[in-house]
Amino acid sequence: MLSARAIKNHHSDIFTFLQGNLEIAATHCHIPEEALPQSLVYVTDAAQLSEARRHQPAILIVQMSMADRICATEDAASCCFSVKNISMGMAILLKYFDRKPLRFTQWGELHPTAVVHCDATIGKGAFLGPYCVIGAGADIGDGCLIGAHCVVESAAKIGARSILHPHVFVGAACEVGEDCEIHPHTTIGSDGFGYAVDSDGRPRKIVHLGNVRIGNGVEIGSNCAIDRATLTSTHIRSGTKLDNICHIAHNCDLGENGFFTAGFMMGGSTKIGRQFVTGGNTVVTAHVTVGDNVALSGRSSVTNDVPAAGAYGGYPLQPLKEALKTAVSIGHLNEIRRNLKRVMKHLHLPENPLDSAASAMTRAVAMVAERSAAEKCGAAEECSEAAARSEAAEPAEK
Repeated sequence: MLSARAIKNHHSDIFTFLQGNLEIAATHCHIPEEALPQSLVYVTDAAQLSEARRHQPAILIVQMSMADRICATEDAASCCFSVKNISMGMAILLKYFDRKPLRFTQWGELHPTAVVHCDATIGKGAFLGPYCVIGAGADIGDGCLIGAHCVVESAAKIGARSILHPHVFVGAACEVGEDCEIHPHTTIGSDGFGYAVDSDGRPRKIVHLGNVRIGNGVEIGSNCAIDRATLTSTHIRSGTKLDNICHIAHNCDLGENGFFTAGFMMGGSTKIGRQFVTGGNTVVTAHVTVGDNVALSGRSSVTNDVPAAGAYGGYPLQPLKEALKTAVSIGHLNEIRRNLKRVMKHLHLPENPLDSAASAMTRAVAMVAERSAAEKCGAAEECSEAAARSEAAEPAEK
Protein backbone atom coordinates (compact mmCIF):
# COMPACT_ATOMS: atom_id res chain seq x y z
CA MET A 1 0.00 0.00 0.00
CA LEU A 2 1.18 3.52 -0.81
CA SER A 3 -0.42 6.71 0.48
CA ALA A 4 -0.46 10.02 -1.37
CA ARG A 5 1.07 11.66 1.70
CA ALA A 6 4.05 9.29 1.53
CA ILE A 7 4.67 10.38 -2.04
CA LYS A 8 4.54 14.05 -1.05
CA ASN A 9 6.67 13.61 2.07
CA HIS A 10 9.35 11.25 0.73
CA HIS A 11 9.54 11.87 -3.01
CA SER A 12 8.82 15.58 -3.49
CA ASP A 13 12.11 15.85 -5.43
CA ILE A 14 10.55 13.73 -8.17
CA PHE A 15 6.79 14.35 -7.89
CA THR A 16 4.89 17.64 -7.71
CA PHE A 17 1.63 17.62 -5.75
CA LEU A 18 -1.22 19.11 -7.81
CA GLN A 19 -4.46 18.53 -5.89
CA GLY A 20 -6.51 16.03 -3.91
CA ASN A 21 -6.81 14.22 -0.61
CA LEU A 22 -3.35 13.29 0.70
CA GLU A 23 -4.83 10.67 3.04
CA ILE A 24 -5.96 8.50 0.16
CA ALA A 25 -3.93 5.33 -0.56
CA ALA A 26 -3.42 2.87 -3.42
CA THR A 27 -3.04 -0.88 -3.04
CA HIS A 28 -2.23 -1.71 -6.68
CA CYS A 29 -0.80 -0.10 -9.81
CA HIS A 30 -2.80 -0.51 -13.03
CA ILE A 31 -2.95 0.83 -16.57
CA PRO A 32 -5.78 3.37 -17.13
CA GLU A 33 -8.05 0.81 -18.83
CA GLU A 34 -7.90 -1.56 -15.85
CA ALA A 35 -7.84 0.96 -13.01
CA LEU A 36 -9.82 0.46 -9.80
CA PRO A 37 -10.74 2.92 -7.04
CA GLN A 38 -7.69 1.67 -5.09
CA SER A 39 -5.26 1.96 -8.02
CA LEU A 40 -2.28 4.16 -8.77
CA VAL A 41 -2.27 5.10 -12.46
CA TYR A 42 0.34 6.72 -14.72
CA VAL A 43 -0.84 8.88 -17.62
CA THR A 44 1.20 10.20 -20.56
CA ASP A 45 -1.39 11.51 -23.05
CA ALA A 46 -4.91 12.90 -23.33
CA ALA A 47 -6.46 9.55 -24.29
CA GLN A 48 -5.05 7.87 -21.19
CA LEU A 49 -6.22 10.75 -19.00
CA SER A 50 -9.75 10.45 -20.37
CA GLU A 51 -9.72 6.69 -19.70
CA ALA A 52 -8.36 7.15 -16.19
CA ARG A 53 -11.11 9.64 -15.33
CA ARG A 54 -13.70 7.02 -16.18
CA HIS A 55 -12.28 4.73 -13.47
CA GLN A 56 -11.41 7.41 -10.87
CA PRO A 57 -8.21 5.86 -9.42
CA ALA A 58 -6.97 6.76 -5.94
CA ILE A 59 -3.69 8.30 -7.14
CA LEU A 60 -3.10 9.79 -10.57
CA ILE A 61 0.43 10.52 -11.87
CA VAL A 62 0.58 12.63 -15.04
CA GLN A 63 3.41 13.76 -17.28
CA MET A 64 4.51 17.25 -16.27
CA SER A 65 3.49 18.64 -19.67
CA MET A 66 -0.11 17.59 -18.88
CA ALA A 67 -0.30 19.14 -15.40
CA ASP A 68 -2.48 22.01 -16.65
CA ARG A 69 -5.12 19.50 -17.82
CA ILE A 70 -5.90 18.35 -14.28
CA CYS A 71 -9.34 19.63 -13.39
CA ALA A 72 -10.59 20.29 -9.84
CA THR A 73 -14.01 18.85 -10.67
CA GLU A 74 -13.26 16.03 -13.13
CA ASP A 75 -10.32 14.71 -11.07
CA ALA A 76 -11.75 15.40 -7.62
CA ALA A 77 -11.81 11.70 -6.71
CA SER A 78 -8.05 11.28 -7.28
CA CYS A 79 -4.99 12.69 -5.57
CA CYS A 80 -2.96 14.05 -8.48
CA PHE A 81 0.79 14.49 -8.97
CA SER A 82 2.94 15.41 -11.94
CA VAL A 83 6.35 14.01 -12.81
CA LYS A 84 8.94 15.13 -15.34
CA ASN A 85 9.99 11.61 -16.33
CA ILE A 86 7.36 8.86 -16.21
CA SER A 87 10.00 6.12 -16.33
CA MET A 88 11.74 7.55 -13.27
CA GLY A 89 8.38 7.92 -11.58
CA MET A 90 7.73 4.24 -12.14
CA ALA A 91 11.18 3.30 -10.85
CA ILE A 92 10.50 5.20 -7.61
CA LEU A 93 6.94 4.04 -6.84
CA LEU A 94 6.42 0.58 -8.34
CA LYS A 95 8.65 -0.99 -5.70
CA TYR A 96 5.92 -0.23 -3.14
CA PHE A 97 3.68 -2.73 -4.92
CA ASP A 98 6.31 -5.40 -5.51
CA ARG A 99 5.33 -8.72 -3.91
CA LYS A 100 8.43 -10.54 -5.08
CA PRO A 101 9.77 -11.23 -1.57
CA LEU A 102 6.70 -13.35 -0.87
CA ARG A 103 7.95 -15.88 -3.42
CA PHE A 104 10.93 -16.53 -1.15
CA THR A 105 9.57 -15.97 2.36
CA GLN A 106 6.56 -18.28 2.00
CA TRP A 107 8.70 -21.27 3.02
CA GLY A 108 10.12 -19.74 6.18
CA GLU A 109 13.75 -18.80 6.76
CA LEU A 110 15.15 -22.29 6.15
CA HIS A 111 13.25 -24.86 4.13
CA PRO A 112 13.67 -28.43 5.50
CA THR A 113 15.15 -29.62 2.21
CA ALA A 114 17.84 -26.93 2.07
CA VAL A 115 21.38 -28.29 2.52
CA VAL A 116 23.67 -25.93 4.44
CA HIS A 117 27.25 -26.87 5.31
CA CYS A 118 28.12 -26.52 8.99
CA ASP A 119 30.95 -24.11 8.10
CA ALA A 120 28.71 -21.77 6.08
CA THR A 121 27.58 -18.42 7.50
CA ILE A 122 23.94 -17.37 7.10
CA GLY A 123 23.10 -13.72 7.89
CA LYS A 124 20.15 -12.38 9.81
CA GLY A 125 16.83 -12.39 8.00
CA ALA A 126 18.09 -14.50 5.10
CA PHE A 127 15.68 -16.98 3.52
CA LEU A 128 16.82 -20.27 1.98
CA GLY A 129 14.33 -21.97 -0.33
CA PRO A 130 13.67 -25.64 -1.13
CA TYR A 131 16.62 -27.80 -2.19
CA CYS A 132 19.16 -24.99 -2.23
CA VAL A 133 22.75 -25.99 -1.42
CA ILE A 134 25.19 -23.78 0.53
CA GLY A 135 28.80 -25.00 0.52
CA ALA A 136 31.56 -24.95 3.13
CA GLY A 137 32.79 -21.50 4.05
CA ALA A 138 30.09 -19.76 2.00
CA ASP A 139 28.81 -16.46 3.38
CA ILE A 140 25.16 -15.45 2.83
CA GLY A 141 24.59 -11.81 3.84
CA ASP A 142 21.80 -10.33 5.93
CA GLY A 143 18.39 -10.22 4.29
CA CYS A 144 19.36 -12.35 1.27
CA LEU A 145 16.67 -14.31 -0.58
CA ILE A 146 17.95 -17.61 -1.98
CA GLY A 147 15.48 -19.39 -4.28
CA ALA A 148 14.77 -23.06 -4.79
CA HIS A 149 17.53 -25.27 -6.20
CA CYS A 150 20.19 -22.54 -6.01
CA VAL A 151 23.79 -23.66 -5.49
CA VAL A 152 26.30 -21.45 -3.67
CA GLU A 153 29.60 -23.31 -3.66
CA SER A 154 32.41 -23.31 -1.11
CA ALA A 155 33.86 -19.94 -0.01
CA ALA A 156 31.44 -17.97 -2.19
CA LYS A 157 30.01 -14.72 -0.81
CA ILE A 158 26.56 -13.20 -1.36
CA GLY A 159 26.21 -9.60 -0.19
CA ALA A 160 23.40 -8.28 1.99
CA ARG A 161 19.88 -8.03 0.53
CA SER A 162 20.82 -9.78 -2.70
CA ILE A 163 18.33 -12.06 -4.46
CA LEU A 164 19.16 -15.33 -6.19
CA HIS A 165 16.19 -16.63 -8.15
CA PRO A 166 15.66 -20.39 -8.51
CA HIS A 167 18.35 -22.47 -10.23
CA VAL A 168 21.14 -19.90 -9.96
CA PHE A 169 24.68 -21.29 -9.64
CA VAL A 170 27.44 -19.32 -7.88
CA GLY A 171 30.79 -21.07 -8.16
CA ALA A 172 33.44 -21.56 -5.50
CA ALA A 173 35.12 -18.39 -4.18
CA CYS A 174 32.99 -16.10 -6.37
CA GLU A 175 31.62 -12.88 -4.87
CA VAL A 176 28.25 -11.19 -5.37
CA GLY A 177 27.89 -7.68 -3.92
CA GLU A 178 25.06 -6.09 -1.96
CA ASP A 179 21.59 -5.39 -3.37
CA CYS A 180 22.13 -7.56 -6.45
CA GLU A 181 19.52 -9.61 -8.26
CA ILE A 182 20.31 -12.68 -10.35
CA HIS A 183 17.55 -14.31 -12.36
CA PRO A 184 16.89 -18.02 -12.97
CA HIS A 185 19.32 -20.41 -14.67
CA THR A 186 22.28 -18.05 -14.61
CA THR A 187 25.76 -19.43 -13.97
CA ILE A 188 28.43 -17.39 -12.24
CA GLY A 189 31.92 -18.83 -12.05
CA SER A 190 31.94 -21.66 -14.57
CA ASP A 191 35.35 -22.41 -16.10
CA GLY A 192 36.49 -20.20 -18.94
CA PHE A 193 37.06 -21.55 -22.43
CA GLY A 194 40.84 -21.98 -22.38
CA TYR A 195 42.94 -24.74 -23.97
CA ALA A 196 46.48 -25.38 -25.14
CA VAL A 197 46.89 -27.49 -28.28
CA ASP A 198 49.42 -30.33 -28.17
CA SER A 199 51.80 -31.12 -31.02
CA ASP A 200 49.53 -33.97 -32.01
CA GLY A 201 46.54 -31.62 -32.19
CA ARG A 202 45.00 -32.68 -28.88
CA PRO A 203 43.55 -29.81 -26.79
CA ARG A 204 44.66 -29.66 -23.14
CA LYS A 205 42.40 -27.79 -20.71
CA ILE A 206 43.86 -24.79 -18.87
CA VAL A 207 42.59 -24.96 -15.31
CA HIS A 208 40.88 -21.75 -14.18
CA LEU A 209 41.90 -20.82 -10.64
CA GLY A 210 40.44 -17.31 -10.53
CA ASN A 211 36.94 -16.17 -9.63
CA VAL A 212 34.13 -13.74 -10.53
CA ARG A 213 33.59 -10.53 -8.57
CA ILE A 214 30.28 -8.74 -8.91
CA GLY A 215 29.82 -5.24 -7.47
CA ASN A 216 26.84 -3.71 -5.70
CA GLY A 217 23.45 -3.09 -7.29
CA VAL A 218 24.11 -5.40 -10.25
CA GLU A 219 21.22 -7.17 -11.97
CA ILE A 220 21.79 -10.19 -14.21
CA GLY A 221 19.02 -11.69 -16.35
CA SER A 222 18.13 -15.32 -16.97
CA ASN A 223 20.34 -17.85 -18.75
CA CYS A 224 23.54 -15.81 -18.55
CA ALA A 225 27.01 -17.31 -18.23
CA ILE A 226 29.87 -15.47 -16.55
CA ASP A 227 33.17 -17.35 -16.64
CA ARG A 228 35.74 -17.27 -13.86
CA ALA A 229 39.20 -15.86 -14.62
CA THR A 230 42.25 -17.98 -15.24
CA LEU A 231 44.28 -16.61 -12.32
CA THR A 232 42.72 -13.28 -11.29
CA SER A 233 39.07 -12.12 -11.42
CA THR A 234 36.36 -11.53 -13.97
CA HIS A 235 34.72 -8.24 -12.91
CA ILE A 236 31.14 -7.01 -13.23
CA ARG A 237 31.34 -3.53 -11.69
CA SER A 238 28.66 -1.87 -9.56
CA GLY A 239 25.41 -0.74 -11.15
CA THR A 240 25.78 -2.84 -14.27
CA LYS A 241 22.68 -4.48 -15.78
CA LEU A 242 22.79 -7.61 -17.95
CA ASP A 243 19.75 -8.73 -19.92
CA ASN A 244 18.89 -12.38 -20.59
CA ILE A 245 21.21 -14.70 -22.52
CA CYS A 246 24.49 -12.80 -22.16
CA HIS A 247 27.95 -14.40 -22.16
CA ILE A 248 30.89 -12.84 -20.33
CA ALA A 249 34.16 -14.67 -20.94
CA HIS A 250 37.08 -15.21 -18.58
CA ASN A 251 39.27 -12.29 -17.40
CA CYS A 252 36.81 -9.65 -18.66
CA ASP A 253 36.12 -6.37 -16.88
CA LEU A 254 32.75 -4.63 -17.29
CA GLY A 255 32.69 -1.01 -16.06
CA GLU A 256 30.16 0.64 -13.78
CA ASN A 257 26.55 1.33 -14.77
CA GLY A 258 26.59 -0.43 -18.13
CA PHE A 259 23.55 -1.80 -19.98
CA PHE A 260 24.12 -5.09 -21.83
CA THR A 261 21.08 -6.10 -23.88
CA ALA A 262 19.96 -9.67 -24.64
CA GLY A 263 22.29 -11.79 -26.73
CA PHE A 264 25.45 -9.83 -25.88
CA MET A 265 28.63 -11.90 -26.15
CA MET A 266 32.25 -11.02 -25.48
CA GLY A 267 35.58 -12.79 -25.79
CA GLY A 268 38.11 -13.21 -23.01
CA SER A 269 40.39 -10.56 -21.49
CA THR A 270 38.35 -7.66 -22.86
CA LYS A 271 37.75 -4.48 -20.87
CA ILE A 272 34.65 -2.32 -21.29
CA GLY A 273 34.43 1.14 -19.72
CA ARG A 274 31.77 2.90 -17.67
CA GLN A 275 28.27 3.80 -18.91
CA PHE A 276 28.40 1.31 -21.79
CA VAL A 277 25.12 0.77 -23.68
CA THR A 278 24.47 -1.84 -26.34
CA GLY A 279 21.62 -3.04 -28.50
CA GLY A 280 20.74 -6.71 -28.79
CA ASN A 281 22.96 -9.44 -30.27
CA THR A 282 26.17 -7.43 -30.23
CA VAL A 283 29.60 -9.05 -30.06
CA VAL A 284 32.89 -7.75 -28.65
CA THR A 285 35.89 -9.89 -29.49
CA ALA A 286 38.70 -10.95 -27.15
CA HIS A 287 41.62 -8.78 -26.01
CA VAL A 288 40.19 -5.37 -26.89
CA THR A 289 39.46 -2.26 -24.83
CA VAL A 290 36.27 -0.19 -25.13
CA GLY A 291 36.33 3.25 -23.51
CA ASP A 292 33.79 5.01 -21.29
CA ASN A 293 30.42 6.23 -22.62
CA VAL A 294 30.34 4.05 -25.72
CA ALA A 295 27.00 3.01 -27.25
CA LEU A 296 26.60 0.21 -29.81
CA SER A 297 23.58 -0.35 -32.02
CA GLY A 298 22.03 -3.82 -32.23
CA ARG A 299 23.95 -6.57 -34.07
CA SER A 300 27.20 -4.61 -34.01
CA SER A 301 30.58 -6.31 -33.81
CA VAL A 302 33.72 -4.88 -32.21
CA THR A 303 37.03 -6.33 -33.38
CA ASN A 304 39.42 -3.51 -32.43
CA ASP A 305 39.86 -1.05 -29.55
CA VAL A 306 37.24 1.71 -29.31
CA PRO A 307 38.92 4.37 -27.13
CA ALA A 308 36.67 7.35 -27.96
CA ALA A 309 33.22 7.91 -26.48
CA GLY A 310 30.34 7.94 -28.96
CA ALA A 311 27.72 5.88 -30.77
CA TYR A 312 28.80 3.15 -33.17
CA GLY A 313 27.23 0.36 -35.18
CA GLY A 314 27.60 -2.28 -37.86
CA TYR A 315 30.32 -4.69 -38.92
CA PRO A 316 32.97 -3.58 -39.56
CA LEU A 317 32.25 -1.05 -36.80
CA GLN A 318 31.60 2.54 -37.93
CA PRO A 319 30.36 5.73 -36.27
CA LEU A 320 26.61 5.28 -35.99
CA LYS A 321 25.64 7.80 -38.69
CA GLU A 322 27.93 6.10 -41.20
CA ALA A 323 26.73 2.66 -40.10
CA LEU A 324 23.11 3.67 -40.72
CA LYS A 325 24.00 4.94 -44.19
CA THR A 326 25.76 1.65 -44.92
CA ALA A 327 22.75 -0.33 -43.71
CA VAL A 328 20.42 1.68 -45.97
CA SER A 329 22.79 1.26 -48.93
CA ILE A 330 22.90 -2.52 -48.51
CA GLY A 331 19.15 -2.62 -49.03
CA HIS A 332 19.63 -0.99 -52.46
CA LEU A 333 22.74 -2.95 -53.42
CA ASN A 334 21.08 -5.07 -56.14
CA GLU A 335 19.45 -2.03 -57.70
CA ILE A 336 22.77 -0.15 -57.62
CA ARG A 337 24.48 -3.08 -59.31
CA ARG A 338 21.86 -3.26 -62.06
CA ASN A 339 22.19 0.47 -62.74
CA LEU A 340 25.96 0.26 -62.80
CA LYS A 341 25.76 -2.62 -65.28
CA ARG A 342 23.63 -0.47 -67.61
CA VAL A 343 26.12 2.41 -67.37
CA MET A 344 29.10 0.14 -68.06
CA LYS A 345 27.32 -1.37 -71.03
CA HIS A 346 26.44 2.06 -72.41
CA LEU A 347 30.10 3.13 -72.16
CA HIS A 348 31.23 -0.16 -73.72
CA LEU A 349 33.21 -0.99 -70.61
CA PRO A 350 33.56 -4.44 -69.09
CA GLU A 351 31.62 -5.05 -65.90
CA ASN A 352 34.61 -6.62 -64.18
CA PRO A 353 37.97 -4.78 -63.91
CA LEU A 354 39.64 -8.15 -64.45
CA ASP A 355 37.74 -8.42 -67.71
CA SER A 356 39.15 -5.01 -68.65
CA ALA A 357 42.69 -6.18 -68.01
CA ALA A 358 42.10 -9.36 -69.98
CA SER A 359 40.63 -7.38 -72.87
CA ALA A 360 43.61 -5.05 -72.88
CA MET A 361 45.95 -8.03 -73.00
CA THR A 362 43.94 -9.58 -75.83
CA ARG A 363 44.04 -6.34 -77.79
CA ALA A 364 47.79 -6.03 -77.28
CA VAL A 365 48.41 -9.57 -78.51
CA ALA A 366 46.20 -8.92 -81.52
CA MET A 367 48.07 -5.72 -82.33
CA VAL A 368 51.42 -7.51 -82.14
CA ALA A 369 50.08 -10.28 -84.38
CA GLU A 370 48.71 -7.74 -86.87
CA ARG A 371 52.00 -5.85 -86.89
CA SER A 372 53.95 -9.04 -87.45
CA ALA A 373 51.65 -10.08 -90.27
CA ALA A 374 51.92 -6.64 -91.84
CA GLU A 375 55.70 -6.76 -91.68
CA LYS A 376 55.73 -10.18 -93.33
CA CYS A 377 53.32 -8.99 -95.97
CA GLY A 378 55.44 -5.92 -96.67
CA ALA A 379 58.58 -8.03 -97.05
CA ALA A 380 56.79 -10.36 -99.48
CA GLU A 381 55.60 -7.43 -101.57
CA GLU A 382 59.13 -6.03 -101.77
CA CYS A 383 60.42 -9.42 -102.93
CA SER A 384 57.70 -9.61 -105.60
CA GLU A 385 58.49 -6.13 -106.88
CA ALA A 386 62.21 -6.93 -107.05
CA ALA A 387 61.54 -10.13 -108.98
CA ALA A 388 59.31 -8.26 -111.42
CA ARG A 389 61.95 -5.62 -112.02
CA SER A 390 64.53 -8.33 -112.61
CA GLU A 391 62.33 -10.11 -115.20
CA ALA A 392 61.69 -6.85 -117.03
CA ALA A 393 65.40 -6.07 -117.27
CA GLU A 394 66.41 -9.46 -118.82
CA PRO A 395 64.80 -8.94 -122.32
CA ALA A 396 66.33 -5.51 -122.64
CA GLU A 397 69.76 -6.92 -122.05
CA LYS A 398 69.19 -9.62 -124.68
